Amino acid sequence: MTTSTKKFAEYLGGYEQNHMSMRLGHTVYVEQGKDIFAEDRKTGELHKVTLEEQVAKPWIRQNFDRERAFQRCKALAIGLQSTHIPSYERKAFNRAKGSHGWSNTRGWN
Repeated sequence: MTTSTKKFAEYLGGYEQNHMSMRLGHTVYVEQGKDIFAEDRKTGELHKVTLEEQVAKPWIRQNFDRERAFQRCKALAIGLQSTHIPSYERKAFNRAKGSHGWSNTRGWN
């Protein structure tokens, strides 16, 4: 017997254009700014998710926040791969200036 296991949350794109689309379960949600819209399956129209529905289903906002953080990290990683500065030099520079909390200027001089 073969069973297909589909993911509950699937990122559909749009992070670069300031709107994110995600499929959560069988419903496609679109976030534009701070507003979340649900797409009607039959007509394809967007209707705004009410505050009551967001309170009743907190996982909608949580999935968008998690995916936004992942896409931000992914974009940073892609950007850092294309730079001419090696990662060990970036890490050493950040440690020296104290941006990661590992500086030598903790009062021990």
